[in-house]
Amino acid sequence: MADDASLWIKELLTEAAMGTRELTERELAQVIEHVALAGFEPNELETVRGRLAGITWNGRTLRGNDRLPAEEVHYLRHVILRQEWPVGTALEKYIASIRRVVRDPHNGLFTSRYQSAWQLGVIRESGELRGPLGSDFVLVEFRITLGHWVTAYQPADVGSELQNPGRGELRWLRRLPHLNA
Repeated sequence: MADDASLWIKELLTEAAMGTRELTERELAQVIEHVALAGFEPNELETVRGRLAGITWNGRTLRGNDRLPAEEVHYLRHVILRQEWPVGTALEKYIASIRRVVRDPHNGLFTSRYQSAWQLGVIRESGELRGPLGSDFVLVEFRITLGHWVTAYQPADVGSELQNPGRGELRWLRRLPHLNA
């Protein structure tokens, strides 16, 4: 049952985040697949606000108080506005690229408490996903309590992002070997 699997994954990740359990390779593989398929919260609408106001999306010019699905807001912010992904990346390609980052066996995985909520972070070199204004790494954040991604972007300074004062109790499940953070 999908609900039971989600609860089990939530329990595994929470225990790993608290340092009370070390995940086996099999458990880690199951967590990774679950997170890769999770996507952004499908029922969440986010307010566009000023950052995306004026952009044309689906035939209309967005206003600051417009509300869109979370995946569209993140796509517009990181792919269209900030140009972190290659020019021409469609929404579906953005989502597929996030899934690839999560499934990549060379990524780094860590848990942390971000603004008091437990999260799983997935980090990988941006490589082919780097756009004109992108950076060296892609960071995907999965909120354990929600069971969905909360962001996927290319931080300008990954070290500062990992040491953000809003983030605490960072524990590596799989360290990215060449990351100096």
